[in-house]
Amino acid sequence: MTGSIAFLSETRSDCDLNACGLTLNIGRQRLTEEEFNALLLKAQKEGVLERQVKMLKGEVVNTSENRQALHTSLRSEDPASPHYEEVNETRERMYALAEAVRNGQWLGATGKKITDVINVGIGGSEMGPHAVYHALRDINPSIRLHFLSAVDGVLADRILGVLNPETTLTIISSKSFSTRETMLNAELVNEWYEKAGIRTQKERACHVFLVSAKESACQEMNLPEENRFPIWSWVGGRFSVWGAIGLPLVIALGPDVFKAFLRGAHEMDRHMIGAKPEENLPLTLALLSYWNSTKLSMVSHCLLPYDERLRLVVAWLQQLEMESLGKSVRPDGSIITTRTGQAVWGGFGNEAQHSFYQWLRDGSSRTSIDLVWCDEPGHTHAHHHLVLNANAQAQAEALVTRQSPSEEFFNAVTTIRIKKLTPETLGAFMALYEHKTTMLATLYGLNAFDQPAVEYGKRLCRELEAKLSC
Repeated sequence: MTGSIAFLSETRSDCDLNACGLTLNIGRQRLTEEEFNALLLKAQKEGVLERQVKMLKGEVVNTSENRQALHTSLRSEDPASPHYEEVNETRERMYALAEAVRNGQWLGATGKKITDVINVGIGGSEMGPHAVYHALRDINPSIRLHFLSAVDGVLADRILGVLNPETTLTIISSKSFSTRETMLNAELVNEWYEKAGIRTQKERACHVFLVSAKESACQEMNLPEENRFPIWSWVGGRFSVWGAIGLPLVIALGPDVFKAFLRGAHEMDRHMIGAKPEENLPLTLALLSYWNSTKLSMVSHCLLPYDERLRLVVAWLQQLEMESLGKSVRPDGSIITTRTGQAVWGGFGNEAQHSFYQWLRDGSSRTSIDLVWCDEPGHTHAHHHLVLNANAQAQAEALVTRQSPSEEFFNAVTTIRIKKLTPETLGAFMALYEHKTTMLATLYGLNAFDQPAVEYGKRLCRELEAKLSC
């Protein structure tokens, strides 16, 4: 390797970190072992891990909204975890409904078996479930899952135009039950059912379920109370795939798959708490991201999965990090003068090679990159997998080297090997990035769990919609 700024592998003999079926190699990061050790000391001084433990225990960490942030409780197997009883009760209700739908005990209003599920939701109510479904859909493909998110009518027509309302279950997911896009699409789906003769409360109750924190949501939708699954105030939307927001996944993939997904995430939680700092995967990712953004002025971070199943994880991560870290004000109102967070983007690695890798490799910007591949394929085409992984490993090297070494421009690459993509390792992978994000918030001195700019944009849209409707 060449370049005037050192690679970590030049000063550190072992650059692999292993946990939960994942292996991180950080040897292509641009710092010395001494500098990395200084970052570990900074994490200790800032109490990064201690704050994570406080979060898991239920202390108020969302200070601007005076709330807990207990998405980890949604996947916990520990009866001592905060809110365990109500979480477990909701999980059991989810599993019971899913089993009834999948085995044909739960039928539509006309007595037909459910074959399709529509998830009506946007943002955190769509991106997490969509990414997981895309990754795992081949495990239990008997029930198809569709995602109606945006208010572009083309999307609605493409989904509703090919489905039979008599065999379709709809799950409307909105924490506030006021998200404009979701409620507008919910109205459209209700009209679709009405045109099919599914009109009474009893009939609609066979087809429509709600996931919301709003206790009056069922009353507003003329549905029985048992058709609502709760979201709690202590779970943020972008962290919510582990709870009732995952109900469409439980139905489409089966309870056993979802349980395994939760178990993998919980194992990453346990690793995050128990691992030595120098062996801690999410802490390592957070520290490297902090270094790259604040010290090396890398304004963007690129996620490049070399596995079709992980394609939609890019969009999920984009929301997770940019909505959590895209802030310039501390909880006490003071202005943050240093860089906070990075612009997150990416794509399916093999396609991206023929799209934007020229910019990554020879362009004039610095980019931090996570390049991901799976050791075992999810198909039977052995040579395809060999070529795909050869591309991944070759590009990990190509993206940090130049034909003519430049002192000014360079990238930093972390590779993440997933031994085998399973529900467990997918859960661990996504939990890894959740912890990375909340740790980064501590390092930057900001609140990861609110989204004031998003709320401001919603208010302006409501005002403009009212004006345009006149």
